[in-house]
Amino acid sequence: MLTHDIIIIGGGLAGMRAALEASKEVDTAVISKSHPLRSHSGAAQGGIAAVLDGWAEKIGDSLESHIYDTVKGSDYLGDQDAIEILCREAPGDIRSMDKMGAIFSRTDEGMIAQRDFGGHSYARTCYAADKTGHILLQTLYEQMMKNRVKVYSEWHVVSLIVHDNICRGVVAYDMAGGKLQVIRARAVLLATGGYGRAFSITSNAHANTGDG
Repeated sequence: MLTHDIIIIGGGLAGMRAALEASKEVDTAVISKSHPLRSHSGAAQGGIAAVLDGWAEKIGDSLESHIYDTVKGSDYLGDQDAIEILCREAPGDIRSMDKMGAIFSRTDEGMIAQRDFGGHSYARTCYAADKTGHILLQTLYEQMMKNRVKVYSEWHVVSLIVHDNICRGVVAYDMAGGKLQVIRARAVLLATGGYGRAFSITSNAHANTGDG
């Protein structure tokens, strides 16, 4: 029987970022229906919004403006506490990805370039040409390998093992080997992405079914 401290279901940007953080302290594994580098996160081309020091002062941007734009962009349906955390932590995450080696587009002065993007009042979107998602996937995957995160690629989680209302692991199908496997863990984190394939017309990948 396979055992890890934490299992993260999903190998996209969210899953890999969580795995990288967890791997600093505990034995971590990622289970993904496809290879993480083929995750649909690679289709994210536009960029990531963040109010970066220096540039924000030049253009009059602020954290409050970013929060307002994001709440408005959600048609006021978004969890506003979560939106505040997202906007407040975005600059630090951009700097962290930059230090990991993510190749962001740059200005002539060597600063991280930021451009206009739909729904934003200021040019605050950081990007890597038209390959932002792909670049971030590559960067996080390299860091996961460095931290010795175990990746179960082309495994499909079919069931959570729950006892006394506590998730103790998963049952997963090894698609290449054709076998069901039990993996025990002290914690399980779900990062299975969206389920765009619920719609008949979508640009989402066929794997985007929102499950394991």
